[in-house]
Amino acid sequence: MAIFAYFAVVILMLSTCSNGDNGNNELEAHSDVLLLNFTSDFDTGELRWMDIESTNLFNSALPFGQDSKISTADGHIFILSRYPGVLTCILPERIGDESAIKQKRLNAENPYEAVVIGNEGYIALRDEDYIQVFDPSTCALTGKIDLPVKSANAASIKASGDTLLVLLQRLIWEGASMSTTTPPGLLVRINASTGTFIDSIRLNLYNPSAGILSGEKLYISQTGLYDANMNIIINGAGIEVVDLTTGTAKVLVTGPKLGGGASSIALDKENDILYVVAYESFGQAPVKPVNLANITVGAALPDIINSFGGIIFDKETKKLFAADRPLKNPGLKIYSPATNQTIAVNQGSHALPPYSLAIYRF
Repeated sequence: MAIFAYFAVVILMLSTCSNGDNGNNELEAHSDVLLLNFTSDFDTGELRWMDIESTNLFNSALPFGQDSKISTADGHIFILSRYPGVLTCILPERIGDESAIKQKRLNAENPYEAVVIGNEGYIALRDEDYIQVFDPSTCALTGKIDLPVKSANAASIKASGDTLLVLLQRLIWEGASMSTTTPPGLLVRINASTGTFIDSIRLNLYNPSAGILSGEKLYISQTGLYDANMNIIINGAGIEVVDLTTGTAKVLVTGPKLGGGASSIALDKENDILYVVAYESFGQAPVKPVNLANITVGAALPDIINSFGGIIFDKETKKLFAADRPLKNPGLKIYSPATNQTIAVNQGSHALPPYSLAIYRF
């Protein structure tokens, strides 16, 4: 009964979303690229979107429960909701049309990221020891792939050809702190066609948070361990890069050089800049650029205080988008490397703090 009650609430919320004629007109007017912004106050949330060359979010919104993560892949938009875990599949060309939305209750509470290879979708689950397989077109769950280690804590999943790249946190908690026996992060490679384990690559740092694939390199942010007061132990944090050809991992930047634990990352490939969210303390998570050519860390970007909601770089507009969540005046920010200036997006009067970002190209 609880599952049916949950879906009844979701369907009711979607039926009252503010798309209407305004949403349809906005959809017809958008460019070939949308910036998707999931907003949440940890109690409720909604999906918002905007033309990526604009500075205004459209008025339309799709309400959801609590906080959720956005993934985009191969003609689909996926919303991964937590507690309870729900997969929502949205057709981008019909965004704002609740009749085009499909949903499926997961058997896991904490889905985190999704990718697509061919006709199959794959979801990394934070609190489970398997990868969920699903049909992107119908949202139906079609199977699972067991991970080769226990207490896996999958934090990210990427697709390289027919290979799944899964980052595992492997966290071991003792009360409020992570045990000193917590192993470093692990990258697992899985053959998507057969669902079989290929190999694993042991990382050097702790608690991987995100990965960015660029050719045969996978850049990985590592948040580091937490002490009993939930402070980051930055000696185990930083940025690593894995050479997928040789299967080797090396540390590029340590936590002390970043001034905090690394969480979300974004890559400006053309200029060889990796933008890193450096978690310093609660409410303080600035964005810092790392020059990959000489491995130097630049000054924090202006007017971005707590980019807890993540960052994403758009290669076409050459701008960085940050989900800034300070205690006062949270909002979506746009940083221009050309001018070294940051502007705030107009989110409207009913805006919630930004929580997760993605870019979709039609």
